[in-house]
Amino acid sequence: MKLIIPGLWSIDEIGDTVHCYLFEWQGGLTLIDAGYPGDIHKILDALVANGRALHSVRRIIITHGDIDHVGAAAKLKRATGAVVGCHSVEKVLLEHPSKRVPAALWMRPIWAGMRLLPQYNVLPVTPDELYVDGQTLPEGLIVVHTPGHSPGHISLLHRQKRLLIVGDALNNRGGQLQLPPALFTPDMTNAQRSVWKLAKKYGDDFDVAVFGHGEPLLQNASHRIKAMVSQMFSTEL
Repeated sequence: MKLIIPGLWSIDEIGDTVHCYLFEWQGGLTLIDAGYPGDIHKILDALVANGRALHSVRRIIITHGDIDHVGAAAKLKRATGAVVGCHSVEKVLLEHPSKRVPAALWMRPIWAGMRLLPQYNVLPVTPDELYVDGQTLPEGLIVVHTPGHSPGHISLLHRQKRLLIVGDALNNRGGQLQLPPALFTPDMTNAQRSVWKLAKKYGDDFDVAVFGHGEPLLQNASHRIKAMVSQMFSTEL
């Protein structure tokens, strides 16, 4: 596991295609996202190898119902006994993974075929907790509803740690801040509005940002995101 800031690790044992995070707080451990279905053993082995008891994982927060973020959630829930939480709107995608389809119509038959392969076969999971925008979780994480990439996508803000967990509301592939890919983003207009929300409403509350895809920004993250939004909307924040 790779330490990002005190109390937050990236479970880099699953590789760097997608990021899964471990958040440590006084009540135990919280996993944020769950990688691909085939990442289950890598995640469990990483926890044990780094001295974390599986029963210490209290909560699994899913930012959204994509295959690479919810993939191992059902098996992780069984292995740890943790509760699973997501935004109330995203519940249907966790319980019925096949409902999450590419925005591009031509890609949907290909995607349906891929889901038949074991490494892409997401097991359904029923969330134990449903979140709403602005809710503060026991970890001190504030739920920020950032729809667009998916209807119930959330980001997570921790003001005391000056930390924003972006999920896929943005990515930082190649060190370049980008909107989520249009191929898998059914509402790009809302995706843009969600980034504007992060910058306008919460831009003074974080310095560090971590992403589902791409390297973390360990300083000046709010300035980078504000600059992107200013360019996107041609307005100063």
